[in-house]
Amino acid sequence: MKFYAILLCLIFILVSCKNDDKDQESEPDFETEQTENNGLSERSAEDSASKPNSDYNKTEKETLESPNTGANDSEKSSLAITPGTLYVKTDESDANCSCYCLELDINKNTVLCLSEDEMYINARFSKTGNEIDIYFVSPSNRNTNEDLPWEDFDTNNPIAILSPGENGNMELDWKGFYINGELAVDYAIYGKKTLEGTYKKQ
Repeated sequence: MKFYAILLCLIFILVSCKNDDKDQESEPDFETEQTENNGLSERSAEDSASKPNSDYNKTEKETLESPNTGANDSEKSSLAITPGTLYVKTDESDANCSCYCLELDINKNTVLCLSEDEMYINARFSKTGNEIDIYFVSPSNRNTNEDLPWEDFDTNNPIAILSPGENGNMELDWKGFYINGELAVDYAIYGKKTLEGTYKKQ
């Protein structure tokens, strides 16, 4: 009985070894097929590259010729400040620049209108990277509104940020006045309606 058990085990081992050899022989065939397929793909890619009217080749050529495909005239411009440059709010008609204009000059204070014929402030500009921070300095002598606590407003926190927009325009984002380093919520609305928006060079 032992003899038959040993013989059966040997036959089993032989059969399993023979199956392993067949699996190993079939794997190179699979690898050969992959190599042949890759060779065909490379040849077809070479053929398509040699065709001058290939859509792929045309798109690739356009991409190489103009690497900034997203860059067009609507791209945001860098912020160049020429002293005395005047910007007018795009959605307002203000021929006399009585309220909807910004005169950009880093070297001096400018008057900003918070409410036409009523509320004006002196402000200063400070360039930070590609943006301009606008700071409250004092109420303007044109100001007729004495109801606000002008002396409490911080002069070291920006009340607005001016950044480059599309087509050479400027975008003004009104933040509001600060008192003791915190946004003065009660007075945050002043200036938002008149100042916030898009400005174009006049």
